Amino acid sequence: MTALKDAMQSDRRYYEPKLQTMPLEGLYVLQAQRLARQLDRIWSTPILFFKRKLEAAGLKRADLQGLDALRSIPTTLKAELRKSEEDAPPFGDYRGAPVSAAVRLGASTGTSGRPTLILWTRKDLEVDYAASFRGRWRWGLRPGMSLANAHPFGMNAGGWHFSHGIEGLGVLNIPSGPPVGAQHIDDVLEVWRRLKPDMYRLFGNVATTYSDAARKLGIDPISELNLTTAGDHPSEQYLMASSGLEALPLLGSACDERDGAHLAEDLAIVEVMDRRTGVPCGHGERGNLVVTVLEKDNFLLRYDLEDVVRLNTKACPCGETHRRLFYEGRVRDIVSVDGHEVLPIDVALILYEFPEVSTPSAEYQIVRSKTETAALRVRLEYDPARLNDTAGAARRLGDRFREKLGVTLAIDWVERGTVPRFAYKAARVIDA
Repeated sequence: MTALKDAMQSDRRYYEPKLQTMPLEGLYVLQAQRLARQLDRIWSTPILFFKRKLEAAGLKRADLQGLDALRSIPTTLKAELRKSEEDAPPFGDYRGAPVSAAVRLGASTGTSGRPTLILWTRKDLEVDYAASFRGRWRWGLRPGMSLANAHPFGMNAGGWHFSHGIEGLGVLNIPSGPPVGAQHIDDVLEVWRRLKPDMYRLFGNVATTYSDAARKLGIDPISELNLTTAGDHPSEQYLMASSGLEALPLLGSACDERDGAHLAEDLAIVEVMDRRTGVPCGHGERGNLVVTVLEKDNFLLRYDLEDVVRLNTKACPCGETHRRLFYEGRVRDIVSVDGHEVLPIDVALILYEFPEVSTPSAEYQIVRSKTETAALRVRLEYDPARLNDTAGAARRLGDRFREKLGVTLAIDWVERGTVPRFAYKAARVIDA
């Protein structure tokens, strides 16, 4: 709360200047100290899941000294947490605090299998919110402003976390929810028309749905709602980084340089690892996001989120010293084409170079075959009134895909409104 009080007194650049501009040497010392405390807790609490895992790898507490020792610890996957909950129901044995200390429960989205349960103590929430305040300050949010969000509520808990992180910053939160029906959409649009929020945080597909609905009602989204669909552009994906509700929800956000999201490296140790070899990836190389949570009671040790990311290790002109991260997508969404690995963002970034297929938004799905194919097949919406030469457009797009990705493009043209719209996260890869 001290940081918030200080920030409210002066509109300074950094929310927590001392931490965000800490020299790297000092940051690494801080990480080592906090990691040591967490490792101690594995044996002293004990946290049976991690104690068992480390000892199975032949590791004792005395073997784990300093940050370099982290690499000898095996990673943990979501499937292992899920199995722990099955073997020791309902919460598993990987928790760092007793259930009696928890004040909030949530569940993962379950997109990769059976949802896991998430518990937060008061301290856990404080750590999550500390990262949230810092990250959203970079957006330009300040006390007294208003923000509309479309996070879902309920068991997922993402909406609760987002909302409390906004409200704790002194911002008027307008929790609008995903578009789940005509009446709900109309009610939300009426509130937005009356309030004209200072800022929106909507998922791209959701922003398009609300904007389209507003136009049908004769409401101009920009002038009457202060709503643009900038979130539709795939580059917006690079402005935030998360390690999931179970780790550190807002792992980082981008500064005005817009060259990756600055990580909260005092609260989490972030590694980017080659998923096949386990070797650390260098600057700009794609790999799996592996996170060790610091300071939380319920923490995760070398948690592989199976997210594809890349690091920006260059010094940032903004003055923040913490590294930057680009979120690329999920491992499960990788499509193998003629020896190349393609993610939805690779497709989207090219599509947005062509206004004839990306205005007002690019709506597409990658059709993935069970085996590697020679061509990348994409279902792509188009408006016949805007594009009457699909053959010519296919040639231009095909040339660009070969140039940037080294793959052959096969387009299935479909009319506007054909590709499903999603109330939360868009599914851009479908299996044939």
